[in-house]
Amino acid sequence: MAKEAITEFKTLLTKAEYERVLKTLDKKEGNTQTDYYFDTKRFTLKASETELRVKEKDGLILRVERKRGFNKNRVEEPITPEQFEEFKKTGIIPIKKISDEIDDLVKDQKIVNFMDLSTYRVSFNYNNSGRISIDKCTYCGKTDYELEFEAPNREKGKNDFVNIIREYNITYKKSQVKLKRAYDELRKKL
Repeated sequence: MAKEAITEFKTLLTKAEYERVLKTLDKKEGNTQTDYYFDTKRFTLKASETELRVKEKDGLILRVERKRGFNKNRVEEPITPEQFEEFKKTGIIPIKKISDEIDDLVKDQKIVNFMDLSTYRVSFNYNNSGRISIDKCTYCGKTDYELEFEAPNREKGKNDFVNIIREYNITYKKSQVKLKRAYDELRKKL
């Protein structure tokens, strides 16, 4: 089981900023990932700032991220395609370590797959202090763009994030997490 604490800093990008930053990366390779999001019908996990998803990229990873102060605790485990299909059908989490992380929130409510989100991501290390990801996100018929910086240390990470914004000549635009943006778009469609 992998478990780590990270601090994330992010800004939305315009399409022009996204394209300009990508051009400066000198042909760095990107990849596409699709996340299948799960919650109860009452969105209990969302209300608790917890994400439960299956990440599809070179295999399937079941992941839960639960906010704890400024950090998120992340627990993830690989699952098979058969486990994934059974999870989508029954709502029963196939990995005990992950269900243990959210049992206190979900209790006996059924878990359902309510949305998919695809991200084309280009990532690279930044000055040995963190990792930058440039994302193109597609969900509920909408596309948006984002720069995310993950750092193990909040104070240094904040300073590095400000430097990144300056270095790439980006106008900071407050960004909600992708899942929140996707929920907001989903709500418009319901």
